[in-house]
Amino acid sequence: MSNSELRKGLAKELPSGIEVEFDEQFDAMFSYKAKNYALLTRSGDVIIKGGALKSRGLEKFQRMFLEEMIKRIMEGKGEEIGHLRHQFEKRIRNREMPIEMLMKTDTLQDSLEKYRAKIAGSARNRAAAYELALASGRNYKPGDQISYYIKATPKKVAAYEAAKPASEFDPQNRDENIDYYIAKLDDLVKKFSGITAEVSAPKQENLAL
Repeated sequence: MSNSELRKGLAKELPSGIEVEFDEQFDAMFSYKAKNYALLTRSGDVIIKGGALKSRGLEKFQRMFLEEMIKRIMEGKGEEIGHLRHQFEKRIRNREMPIEMLMKTDTLQDSLEKYRAKIAGSARNRAAAYELALASGRNYKPGDQISYYIKATPKKVAAYEAAKPASEFDPQNRDENIDYYIAKLDDLVKKFSGITAEVSAPKQENLAL
């Protein structure tokens, strides 16, 4: 559908006197849920909107994988997602991911004293950022940020027990937990498995917004 055809079609449906302005035209749209969607620009860039698709809880490599996966869905190339996942897994296994891609940065919401009290009262679970803050001996306050990654351990332990400050990462002696990060990758694939399975080859209609 051309831009002019879309304009005319909308004009017929809207009440008299109401006009819609078109700021930009996109090649495709991926709608995940209300107020959570992605747009494919004519130059091939992906614009993602909504907390469900831009969660701050995701590491950078997850956000990059999610963007590339959604792009392939919008391009009608769902069959390439398996290869995309393999590429990311290979980089993780070969320890080729920069620590900036693997680390997570959390902002402390509570004071360390309040965190201790909540833990003592079973009001919340332990969290990596707070545990690292306590172990550091520094006077961290609400609003301070802590960057960390999950290191490999001899035995499987909770993530907060395996957390290590990103500032202590040694690129010459890498110790990130490979299985942990591959599992995070698989979690994303599973989350969207129902959608990717239904992706068909034809590209969606052009959208002008």
